[in-house]
Amino acid sequence: MKKDYFFAIIAGLITGALLIPTVRNLGIKIPYGEFLFIVIWPAIFVLGVWLVHFLRRRFLWLWQLTKFAEVGFLNTAIDFGVLNFLIFITGIPSGLYFSLFKTVSFIVANINSYVWNRFWVFFAEGGERAAGKEYAQFLLVSVIGIIVNVGIASLVVNFIPAQLGLTPTLWANVGAAAGVGASLIWNFLGYKFIVFKVPNNPVNRGLDSV
Repeated sequence: MKKDYFFAIIAGLITGALLIPTVRNLGIKIPYGEFLFIVIWPAIFVLGVWLVHFLRRRFLWLWQLTKFAEVGFLNTAIDFGVLNFLIFITGIPSGLYFSLFKTVSFIVANINSYVWNRFWVFFAEGGERAAGKEYAQFLLVSVIGIIVNVGIASLVVNFIPAQLGLTPTLWANVGAAAGVGASLIWNFLGYKFIVFKVPNNPVNRGLDSV
């Protein structure tokens, strides 16, 4: 359990830090300062782990889903951070370049996703052969995730006019959020039931360490 708290704090710190350049690029004003993200997000992640700790043995899927969601927030922060950085340095929030930027940001976030999901969320173990097969499966699921993520984001940004008076940059982030939401659902199901599935073992071995 201590390990879970540690990883939750690290994921929260990185998430909070990477959200700072995103809100700055969007021109969003934070009442008490952006750097409170570095305090707030670790606290939220630790609280999430603590809340489902008591249900983890009866509802393993909920325990995994909570950690997966926290990793998802971390990946989203990386995704949005890279995307907004590329938009900021180029001044291009739409068109073909947006799709390219979105692909790059998703790939960076996806590499991070593999590490966290393998060693924290699903506790995958095995030798080099098992890891190689696992990575091939992960890559396949992730490629489909990239198509879903970039496709949905590009559809929203390039084919739906900006709504509610939002600026092109804000609408680009709305599209990115839609892509993230769709790909998160696909990725969780794919990682749990295809990539990191533990046959004939309903109890995750990581739950033995409290």
